[in-house]
Amino acid sequence: MTQVESALYFSKKYLSLERFISYYYQCDFIRDAEPKRMLLIGVGDGMVPDMLKKMGTVMVTTMDFDSDLNPDVIGDIRELDFPDDSFDLVCAFEVLEHIPLEESEKALEEMARISKRHVIISVPHRRTGFEIVIKFPGIRTILRRDYIRLACFFPLPFKGFAESGQHYWEIDGYHLSLRRFRDILRRNFTVTREQTPVLDYYHHFFSLEKTKAH
Repeated sequence: MTQVESALYFSKKYLSLERFISYYYQCDFIRDAEPKRMLLIGVGDGMVPDMLKKMGTVMVTTMDFDSDLNPDVIGDIRELDFPDDSFDLVCAFEVLEHIPLEESEKALEEMARISKRHVIISVPHRRTGFEIVIKFPGIRTILRRDYIRLACFFPLPFKGFAESGQHYWEIDGYHLSLRRFRDILRRNFTVTREQTPVLDYYHHFFSLEKTKAH
């Protein structure tokens, strides 16, 4: 497993507008699942787990490969040292791409095993394109939505671990298609919600319900 240097989490490049948009979607997906007890794999800069803990509506256990990030549990996503059905929800945001794809499949099986029902992940989706977001007064009353999004995206080939230094794979439409990744997910789950954040189409979110007995 490749480990991100902890200093990166607090750099200007990492703490971007898109990153904070991703944090909103992480919290929004978690709220939709309504868990009482959850496991968050991958501490990162700690902002999301800290926010969830302060909300006081869910008991959050954090886990990470890196002890320097002070997780509640030190562990490997490929071998989760928890009994079956330990949590209402298991989450891993931008974690799976740090291990080879075939090992990611094992990690997904482990996440399904220890979750009673829900798993939420986000993974990188490498694309380029154009996006227009329209928001005006009264849009929620008139259209019952927060904004209008017009977008046109095109795939970009992922040049691999040698160039990224961190990711073994990404959804890119060349080496790994979105369709193939969905097929991998469906070996253990039903996809109940799927979304790329507005102004942050690099992060692809999946809300999953386990379908396979473990």
